[in-house]
Amino acid sequence: MNAERCEFLAGNSLIEVIPSISDSTIFLISGDIGPFEAGVPCKLPIWIAILMKRKHNCKLVAPKWMEVDELKKILTSETENQGLASLPDHFFEITHMLVRDATDDIFEVEAVKSLVQDIYDRRDAKLRTSAMAFLSQNSTCHAQLDCVQLLETSSARATLEACKQMGIVIRNKHESTPL
Repeated sequence: MNAERCEFLAGNSLIEVIPSISDSTIFLISGDIGPFEAGVPCKLPIWIAILMKRKHNCKLVAPKWMEVDELKKILTSETENQGLASLPDHFFEITHMLVRDATDDIFEVEAVKSLVQDIYDRRDAKLRTSAMAFLSQNSTCHAQLDCVQLLETSSARATLEACKQMGIVIRNKHESTPL
């Protein structure tokens, strides 16, 4: 799985929008959305909200956790705690989509981008450190990863797979006997 697939999956998450148009219900295979009434907030899948935003048919309401104060709390938690902080589902993917497609609807967008990047960097460093500590142990064979985002799992997969293959090679070397 790559970042694009993670973003695709995150596109089904609901976000609040404020329509600027009034329109009837839209019938989709995945379910009906609407009717829309101008100025009345409603929740839509992000992918639909972004399409409507591109047509200037709505304003997106950023999630509460995307406010600068909330992001600072998350960053503080990531800095002070050894484990990973619990984040909303698809935290990084949703942030990326909204920063990319709804910049004008996000208050202090540059601060949001900077804080989310700092959070990602801290979490990435923790995951790398944990992976190295786990792989340096000789007796363990299972690990539990709590609070890891789908995007983080996706990006770490190649590294972990390579480490797993190295472990197999090393184990085979120690188990083989010279002829």
